[in-house]
Amino acid sequence: VLGFAQLMQLSTSDPPSDQQQRRLALIREAGEHLLHMIGDLLDLTQFDAGRLRLEPTRVELCALARECADMLRPQAEAAAVQIDLDARGAGLAAWADRRRLKQVLANLVSNAVKYNRRGGWVRLSAERHGDGVCVRIADNGIGITPALRARLFEPFDRLGQERGAIEGTGLGLALSRGLVEAMGGRIEVQSDPGAGSTFSVV
Repeated sequence: VLGFAQLMQLSTSDPPSDQQQRRLALIREAGEHLLHMIGDLLDLTQFDAGRLRLEPTRVELCALARECADMLRPQAEAAAVQIDLDARGAGLAAWADRRRLKQVLANLVSNAVKYNRRGGWVRLSAERHGDGVCVRIADNGIGITPALRARLFEPFDRLGQERGAIEGTGLGLALSRGLVEAMGGRIEVQSDPGAGSTFSVV
């Protein structure tokens, strides 16, 4: 579906009208949303069955955080949200599966952008945490109430945003927590309604 929609958008022999372009864009947007959900479901299924393979290696945290920030900067710019990177943790590293840790951080940064406000900010930082290290994703967005925090990592629970304008599947945080725990870590959350949230991968 995505391939044929793209071919139709790029057709030069019989170019689609403006209205058809808008409809094709909606087809691609819906298709990409479903593809992302299927990928998350497959990962969650593999995790629950104990078949998710991890390839631990030394991961430089600031470099990985910078990749995530750069990858999500277009989304942030479209939402008028600024992404900042605190480089004071340069040189800090963790023993983790790089691809999966990037998946976790990208999900947390994407959420921080989506649940923010125009003119808001998202800040990534790495620091020492006891005998280990920690990556923090802080924002000054809408925040999360204590009641909603209790449901935060439940699969398919979108915390009242099911009919809202913010897109999502309700799987990202559940999968992120599972991946972090499989790598021997944990996700901590601090949030004040109306003042923002901080997610820490420890």
